[in-house]
Amino acid sequence: MKNFAVVCLLLVSAGLPVYAQKSTANLSPFALANHIGEPNARTFFLFSTSVGNYTLRQDGMGEITSPAGMRKVFNVKVGPGKRIERVYSCEYEGDVLLLYETTDSGYLVRLSQKTRKVKATIAVSREFTPPTIKDRQIVFSDGTVVSLD
Repeated sequence: MKNFAVVCLLLVSAGLPVYAQKSTANLSPFALANHIGEPNARTFFLFSTSVGNYTLRQDGMGEITSPAGMRKVFNVKVGPGKRIERVYSCEYEGDVLLLYETTDSGYLVRLSQKTRKVKATIAVSREFTPPTIKDRQIVFSDGTVVSLD
């Protein structure tokens, strides 16, 4: 029994560095937004930043509510007859980066949290995993690199 415990301990401790290397190498600052609603009905995506709480509707209409209760609206590109299916968000240099998938494409949007204006919209692959940010660039798992300048 003593030998079994030692072997188990060695296996577990030997596996920890490998797991730690894999998990830290692919950490993404993007967080998946909460999805509320039915797939073919009105749906909402909810997420928060240090500036306020965001609600994004399936048709691209969004709203931010500040801690003081003030609400402001914004719009992101979706396309006629299309729906947002998945949303990731990340704060970056005072802005919020939205990475979202629609029924036929994907988009990366940089939105000013102060003015609530879209600074940039970039079409990306529809099939994506949350990317990483390195050296002022977003790096996707398929090798695509998008500059944040």
